[in-house]
Amino acid sequence: MEQEIRRLGEGPVHYRRSGVGGRALVLLHGLASNGTRWSELVRTSCLNEHWTVLVPDLRGYGLSVSRERLRSEDWLGDLAAMLDQEGLADCVIGGHCLGANLAARFAQRWPGRVRGLILVEPVVVEAMTGPLASLVRLRGLLEPLGRLTLGLNAIGLWRRRLPLLDLEKLDRRTRRHMAAGGGLGVLTRRYGSPLYDLRYVPLSSYLQGLAETLRPMPAWNGINRASLVLLSFGSRFGDLSRLRRILAALPDHVVIVLESEHWIHAEQPTPLRENIETWLAGHAAESPADPEPAH
Repeated sequence: MEQEIRRLGEGPVHYRRSGVGGRALVLLHGLASNGTRWSELVRTSCLNEHWTVLVPDLRGYGLSVSRERLRSEDWLGDLAAMLDQEGLADCVIGGHCLGANLAARFAQRWPGRVRGLILVEPVVVEAMTGPLASLVRLRGLLEPLGRLTLGLNAIGLWRRRLPLLDLEKLDRRTRRHMAAGGGLGVLTRRYGSPLYDLRYVPLSSYLQGLAETLRPMPAWNGINRASLVLLSFGSRFGDLSRLRRILAALPDHVVIVLESEHWIHAEQPTPLRENIETWLAGHAAESPADPEPAH
């Protein structure tokens, strides 16, 4: 994949741009991740032939490291500014986990800028079970902890070096280890461990991102856009049947469930790519029903 890394204005936000198509596809990563989450899919697909693909490192993550207050509204503003900078009026927008929730929030905030949605494992707090449901109840503690961490950063207490995690390489190594008999433990150690995540992400960004991941979503029936929803059979992050009932409120959607624990990019890269390519070919060419001027 030939890609160019661009900076959004003069700020810390960076994004990858590839492809030559007249339509825009924006892909968002999840919590404690970065834009390389989508590198394998874009590189192995035909998307670059038909789409201008924009993959940001959300403010606070990856190449966009910053130690400042972070909320979903800040990330949404960055996405709108990125489209403006590229001269793009609208897009299909997709994301994984936290990124899926942000894509849905963007469609609710600026429906005229969205042709369609790709929601890979969106986080629905009402469907969470077990320890994660308890974590939702403790969400109110995360924001003050994040502010405390930002205060420590302000007086100079922060890590000077954070390596950039290449998730395409990590996914490939993980598949090799699983094929060699490592089992699901390989997944949980590498993708489900906060200690592993914090090797690459500022603590302040992690805490604030987790708070936003657990933030309840507005009503799903307010998203009047065609949506592809990709879910996992695994119940690690919630009850699948409850999740499907809640997401059934989306007015125009297709749900596909894949044999995966949660990390579909790592576990099922080929079905992920094929389903996205097929859905885009059939659903995303139409213009938004209620266009708005660019902001």
